[in-house]
Amino acid sequence: MLDAAAELIGQRGFRETTIDDIAKAVGASRATLYSYFPSKDMIVREIVIEMWDRAESLYRDFGALEEWSRASIGGWVEHVVATWEHSRDRLRVQSSGLVRYDEFYLDYHHRFVTALTANADQWQRFDDADVQTRALLLISGLELFLNTWLVRGWPADRAGAIDTITDVWCAALLVD
Repeated sequence: MLDAAAELIGQRGFRETTIDDIAKAVGASRATLYSYFPSKDMIVREIVIEMWDRAESLYRDFGALEEWSRASIGGWVEHVVATWEHSRDRLRVQSSGLVRYDEFYLDYHHRFVTALTANADQWQRFDDADVQTRALLLISGLELFLNTWLVRGWPADRAGAIDTITDVWCAALLVD
């Protein structure tokens, strides 16, 4: 259901997509849809939560890197970009501002930072006080750029963008 809802809302917009449209797309009745989600707002909220769970998983993948090199970071960036490309409709829903993030925004960002910094051996090159700030800046910059490029349509060459993101991360992480 969430896949169909994300595709419809991501392509048509929230207001233009009805519960009937979503029900029809999944071959269900309105009653069935409402038994899972009491409102269209709750469908959108679940899409956002699912996306943030996926983001946490991506940061966990970075945290699992055994070593930091241009190749390992570049490979991770490539994977992140591919994931964002595959999730464009869901990301449009997330970026639409329809969900109030207040109740879970900080919790998720703490989780993102924790996942990203899981390899304490790599992060020991920084002062403890600097680790969380550095990680949050990397996450925030990455997400803003990817949203502007892949969701909003900023023109950029894919390979060049991946190289630049990798350069930024390597510089911030003091990788030669």
